[in-house]
Amino acid sequence: MIETSIHPRQSDSATGSQGRSRHNPAPHQQYQPVVERESAIGWYKGMDQGRPETALKNPVALLSAWAYLAFLTVVAHVYRLEGRAFEIVLWTILGALPIYELVPFKLKKPTLSLAAIVAMTWIYGRETAISVLLFGAGAVGLARTGRLVWQIRAGVLAAGAIGLAVAKSFDGLWMVPPTFWPVAGTMLMFRLMLYMYELKHAKGKESLTDAVSYFLILPNWCFLHFPVMDYRTFQRGFYAKDIVVTRRRGLQMMFVGMTHLLCYRLVYHELLIRPQDVKGLATLGVYLACNYLLYLRVSGQFHIACGILHLFGHHLPDTHNKYLLAHSFTDYWRRINIYWKDFMVKTVFNPVFFRLRKRPQPVALAGATVAVFVATWALHAWQSFWLRGHWGLSLTDALFWGILGSMVLVNVQVDARRKPSAKMANRGLISQIRYLASICGMVLAITLLWSLWSSPSVADWAGMIHRGLSGW
Repeated sequence: MIETSIHPRQSDSATGSQGRSRHNPAPHQQYQPVVERESAIGWYKGMDQGRPETALKNPVALLSAWAYLAFLTVVAHVYRLEGRAFEIVLWTILGALPIYELVPFKLKKPTLSLAAIVAMTWIYGRETAISVLLFGAGAVGLARTGRLVWQIRAGVLAAGAIGLAVAKSFDGLWMVPPTFWPVAGTMLMFRLMLYMYELKHAKGKESLTDAVSYFLILPNWCFLHFPVMDYRTFQRGFYAKDIVVTRRRGLQMMFVGMTHLLCYRLVYHELLIRPQDVKGLATLGVYLACNYLLYLRVSGQFHIACGILHLFGHHLPDTHNKYLLAHSFTDYWRRINIYWKDFMVKTVFNPVFFRLRKRPQPVALAGATVAVFVATWALHAWQSFWLRGHWGLSLTDALFWGILGSMVLVNVQVDARRKPSAKMANRGLISQIRYLASICGMVLAITLLWSLWSSPSVADWAGMIHRGLSGW
């Protein structure tokens, strides 16, 4: 007879395992799946730590912003605003924005940087993207290294920039793609200066994630002429206000920017006349006004660029402030291209004024103001070299910045001597008329200066003005 009974210990273990499988599974079966789920959730919570209340998720607001952005994308496609690169950036934003909303807070900046890399590769090709990323990584790595003192790092970077400029001028780096120069230039030529400034004055070590997000700015690839973004302002503005409010403001800025671009197209294609066609006072007025309004393209691009960054939580200041309503040269300098003005104040005006602080105030103000406009002229030429391939050091450039700087210098001295009571005086009817007259005078002065700046030579500009005033 065959023995069919089970050993008691085997029987207990067998029955026990059956009971555990039904009601209380074995420990390795009971806890292992739960541990895996908890670790995944824990990883997300760990990466999401530090999320401020301004970054709380709002699916309805996100969907509304996404729909409005899609509408702006359709408008840009229908009217072919700013070409292929701009449309690619808009499509990249449409795809990246929902992902950006879902990722944990600590991965938001890397996610946006990755989207910027994708857009750069899509627009300029793999070779340009790889060369720009490698070169940028080397420059930022040198700026961040702690093995060299700040002065040596700054000197090496300056020498490297000059060496690259020489190599570019003589086609010394023929193996580099042609699009490498403007893309690398727009990413590094001014932002690296500001980053080095912050590294010198920072109290602690700057995060690598912050550095990468600062240099890889998504809208930069469609607008190579990009506003000079301040590093500290860029970082402090990250989710500084509620994301719903920030995105709404960004969409408003993008709408204003697209309106500027459409107005620019109307002026450029329908209203602008050639300088050769100026024959009389009326045609001179049309040319001066339309030639100056071509700046709508710059203000439109800057509005859109900053508006895009608002969609990803970067609450930034305005790029322009109703520059057509400036009533003095200092007021004009404060209103137009605000980011450049802040850049000059931070890196040139304040250091020079601080060095001259023991001199009389008029002398210190004059020295700092002259330094600002000399630096502005030189850096605009530097920008033109990297973006367009030629230096903007013509006589008309020098006259434009020299005259504008002189007028600002006079206004600065007058404003410094003016009594506070006179600044805060209540405006009556006469004061309002005088204020409107000053606005009209500024428009006339700036349009004349702008026409000089855009003329091929002083002789061409003088001939156009002569034809307009004489009626020839």
